Amino acid sequence: MAEGGVTDLVLDETQKELQECPICYTEYNDPRMLDCSHSFCLKCLQELRLTQNKDNKNIVCPLCRKETALTEAGLDMLPGGSKDVNQQEQTEGQGLKVMCQACDEENEAISRCMDCKHYLCQECQKAHNRLASLRTHKIVALTELPVESQEITDTELKIVPKCREHPDQDLCLYCNSCEVLICNECTNIDHKESMHSHVSIDEAFNKCKQEVNESVSKTEECIQKFVSANPSSGQSRYRLDKMLAKTYSQILQKAEKEIAKIREKEKQLKMEARDIAIKRDKQFAYAITSEKILGKVNEVMTTATCYEILESKKKMLRDLNEQVEVHKSLDIKHGKSFLGFKESEEDGQLGTLLLEEKWERDETFASVNNSTHIAAYSTSEMVVAHNGKLRTLDPVGKLISAKTNKPDPDKPNEPHDPNDIQKATALAINKDDQLLILDNPAVKIFTKEYQLLHQFLLGKEAGMDGTPMCLAVDSSNLIAISVDAALRLLSAP
Repeated sequence: MAEGGVTDLVLDETQKELQECPICYTEYNDPRMLDCSHSFCLKCLQELRLTQNKDNKNIVCPLCRKETALTEAGLDMLPGGSKDVNQQEQTEGQGLKVMCQACDEENEAISRCMDCKHYLCQECQKAHNRLASLRTHKIVALTELPVESQEITDTELKIVPKCREHPDQDLCLYCNSCEVLICNECTNIDHKESMHSHVSIDEAFNKCKQEVNESVSKTEECIQKFVSANPSSGQSRYRLDKMLAKTYSQILQKAEKEIAKIREKEKQLKMEARDIAIKRDKQFAYAITSEKILGKVNEVMTTATCYEILESKKKMLRDLNEQVEVHKSLDIKHGKSFLGFKESEEDGQLGTLLLEEKWERDETFASVNNSTHIAAYSTSEMVVAHNGKLRTLDPVGKLISAKTNKPDPDKPNEPHDPNDIQKATALAINKDDQLLILDNPAVKIFTKEYQLLHQFLLGKEAGMDGTPMCLAVDSSNLIAISVDAALRLLSAP
């Protein structure tokens, strides 16, 4: 046989692979090349694109996972790839040679040991012949190999990989039990023959090819049945993609309609709330105007001369009578300052306006005892101290936030975080809607979110001794504290 017979067989397989699309495994049809230099049929790339994220302007190579940026023209503008590149690869491939498997010098093999199944270079062949234990092995020159022996595998054309566990050993066996490649040393340690089944690389490879071929046949049979039963599967896939886009559009349109309805309802409720607030504010304004008119009349009556009073009599009486009539028609109550909103529990519904305060008993605090303390913000939200917790509730009793007493209330003098509360014995709200807590032996001032703003000790800063019992604050932020039956007034810190 000619000297190049072995490599020619390998070149034939290599050339065949270079002429086939890695996706459809048929000869290239209108090939296009990605940035990673891998080529595919244009149709295969178009079908691949349908399965990838369309929002991403890139296409992912199925072989190396690298991305190629696409222009507005899409896949059609990719350069033609495979044939020119493959011709170059094929030309370069003419230099493919069988390498020695007995050394690491990458020398070209000139013979093969039929017993070791190794290709040998000239130097390794000499060393092989010098070993007494190997003299009985049959060595055949590559040019004299029979045709059936020339069907070599990829592994035989390359340097045999080394074992990871034993880097000085070649991978020469296959463990069927563990389904891994092993070396001779492995059979003495982790893959002992008494517990594991070993076969040669060739035998494992032949069995692998047989199993893969059987699976390929079954897969091809299933695909053929599917294609026969669904001749228009490609069109169905395209239709599914279009239907998905249409479904997305319908969902979006419906969502936008519902959002528009909710926004319209939001606008309506805000307008209603504004109109109610304006109407009520006018009533409160009338009351303030009455007080101003009354103050001016009293000022005239006390400071003006009799002549001036008589001259102003008609106007003063008219103004006073008008205010009497106004007050008879006004329904001015503190409750009119309340305006709230109740959320709807139904999906897609906002809720309704609350025009009156309705207080209902909350069963959680039904058994009120002496340890419960309550204070209210100007927004009608409440703070309740009960059972070692501070709770902030909305006007309808719904929990907004809570803070738990952390340190031991029986050990008030031990060091602790000042933001913590040991035992709240009294609560009050100042004009700035800040929460004052009597947490013996200190008075602490918090925000609505229970963030500490300030604190002071009564004994040191207020010049008093004893146990504080009650706490109150007026509209000027003047603090009143009851200490052992005595009342003390403190200015705001």
